[in-house]
Amino acid sequence: MRVTYIKHSGFLVEWEDIACLFDWAEGELPPIGEDKKLFVFISHAHTDHYDADIYEKLSGRAGRTFLLSDDIPPAPAGERALRLGPNQRRALAAGKKGAMAVTTLGSTDQGVAFVVNYAGRTVYHAGDLHWWAWPDDTAAEEREMKNAFFAQIVKLKGMQLDAAFLPLDPRLGGNFWMGFDALMRSAQVKAAFPMHLWERYDTIEKLRQMNVSAPYRDAVMPITGPGQVFDLEQEGKAWYSK
Repeated sequence: MRVTYIKHSGFLVEWEDIACLFDWAEGELPPIGEDKKLFVFISHAHTDHYDADIYEKLSGRAGRTFLLSDDIPPAPAGERALRLGPNQRRALAAGKKGAMAVTTLGSTDQGVAFVVNYAGRTVYHAGDLHWWAWPDDTAAEEREMKNAFFAQIVKLKGMQLDAAFLPLDPRLGGNFWMGFDALMRSAQVKAAFPMHLWERYDTIEKLRQMNVSAPYRDAVMPITGPGQVFDLEQEGKAWYSK
């Protein structure tokens, strides 16, 4: 399985016969083999995750299917698209290795998070499901957010995730690490890809240097810029080619 970081929260995940494109709203789309079915996931309608022109931008691509959060407007007529709310599960015909299972979680902001299973590998894209612990929150807001976040990630408890795309937002100040850390301690994550960084890639190393990350820091992928490619081995080890 190969992962390409596009920009912000946009990633391309490729198996031998299918490709899954998550939250591509900006950045250069890597080439995708025409022999691969393309599944386009959009977690919610915020403009840093959803580009309304995406249908036009992918118009020359055959064999595409859109999986949209139900807060996004319906796809244009003629597009193969499925709109999903929280806590839904669907099985879709995918590649030569069988069906792809897609499960959604609710968000602590807007839309959904996705869990995708195909060919024995499981991928999680959080969208904006995160512990948004803003430094100026009131005590009541802090409790409400924490409870809402843990009510969702408990659904991932003990789950083995081959790749997880998780917000690590520097705008949260001293609380930037909390949601990422909680997810890493809930699920069994082989390769964790920080996202929603607003191009502050130094935030990744900042987390890796913290004592709290000691149990999982080797699983945190060292993203340094758009276009970076990671090849994930079957046993979960990873390295990047650029």
